[in-house]
Amino acid sequence: MSDPRPQITRQPETKTQTGGGDSDHMAHIVTKDQQMRGYIAGEAIEALCGKTWVPSRDYQGLPICEACVEERDRRLSGMKGLN
Repeated sequence: MSDPRPQITRQPETKTQTGGGDSDHMAHIVTKDQQMRGYIAGEAIEALCGKTWVPSRDYQGLPICEACVEERDRRLSGMKGLN
C-alpha cells in the first residue's frame, strides 16, 4: 500500500544566491575578470565568498564582506610563498 501523504524533499541551503540577499547591503570582492563580465555582459558573477549575483550598481561606501576579505587574505598569503 502506498502512502497517500505527499513526499517532502528538503534541499540544503547553499551560500550562493542570485540577486537579493546581502549583495544589496555589502560590497563583495571579485576578480577583475568577474567584475568586467558582470558589468559589461550583465552576467552573474561569483564573489570570493561564494555569493553569486548580477552587479547593477556602485557598491562603494558599503561595508566589505568579511568572508571575502578572509578569502582574499588566504589567497594572498599563499602567493607570498611562491615569491
